Amino acid sequence: MAKIMNSMWCVEPGVIEMREKPVYQIGPKDVLVKIAYSGICPWDLRVYLGKKNVPLPRILGHEIAGIVTEVGSDVKDLEIGTPVVGDFIVKCGVCKNCRNERENKCLNPTFLPGGYAEYAAFPRKNIHPIKPGVSLKAAAFTEPLATVFRGQTVLRLKPGETEVVVGVGPIGQLHAQVAKAYGARVIAVDLIQERLDLAKKLGADAIVNSSQHDMVAAIEELTDGKGADAAVVAVPSSPLVSETAKALAIGGRLNIFAGIYPVDPISIDPNLIHYKELNILGSADSTSTDFYKALKMIEDGTIKVEPLISHLLPLNKLQEGLDIVAKCQGLKVMFEVGGEEG
Repeated sequence: MAKIMNSMWCVEPGVIEMREKPVYQIGPKDVLVKIAYSGICPWDLRVYLGKKNVPLPRILGHEIAGIVTEVGSDVKDLEIGTPVVGDFIVKCGVCKNCRNERENKCLNPTFLPGGYAEYAAFPRKNIHPIKPGVSLKAAAFTEPLATVFRGQTVLRLKPGETEVVVGVGPIGQLHAQVAKAYGARVIAVDLIQERLDLAKKLGADAIVNSSQHDMVAAIEELTDGKGADAAVVAVPSSPLVSETAKALAIGGRLNIFAGIYPVDPISIDPNLIHYKELNILGSADSTSTDFYKALKMIEDGTIKVEPLISHLLPLNKLQEGLDIVAKCQGLKVMFEVGGEEG
């Protein structure tokens, strides 16, 4: 096995640099993974653009799938060559949030070095084996799908309800498919017709191009004037949150799913919330249960993820990939590191 690996570092906002570093030395309870594919998350983009203040330089990236290449002496249930996905946030398991079913908001998390590299190391508890025959390219969507799964769970959808997904980029496309899996009627909203066409192809019941139609009026027409039972705003826009709230039915629920940077306060008529008994919600990150269930949805084909990949680039093109996402070009940008064969 190699002793030196290539890794991509965000040195400062707007600057990505390839560096060689030693392959991780793992402990007795750890697993070393050779990365096959790694995807771009909006969080990575915010750091790259300087909209999110985190310590730099660092290796970004946390949407990966790969192959086990080494296990610690205490790891008895994983073999070398096992395909896996890994969770880069290690939860403490003992804080109030972890013990109250909110480990996604762990008070003492450890953030592992990221996935824009040839190898990554994880504690065994953060590793999820992949069912044989499932493509690693598809499995690399597990982390974002886990956050989406949690976001849909907080909406408490019932079969037959109508959900609006505002913004059908890669994350919105996942929201639309999970909502369909819950039995909802899905209305997809976006400014880009190609994204709407894909959402329709992947199961959305109706689409609204908000560059051509008034979103609220269109949703009211599609729901016979009742409005939507639930909505997800998967676009970092405070005005869109306010506008989407107007399209909700009595008792409607709205999940502000996208982080908004720089911070932009939301202006919503409080009487709209009061008299229509609306619930304005948020969700972020995922639990290990969300992670597990997301992977199962990929494995059994409930969620179609590979059609979302618009760009497959080599790892050394990370900066180019981030610039593509920043310009809202295509959909999912993914990097082929070791590929399906590791």
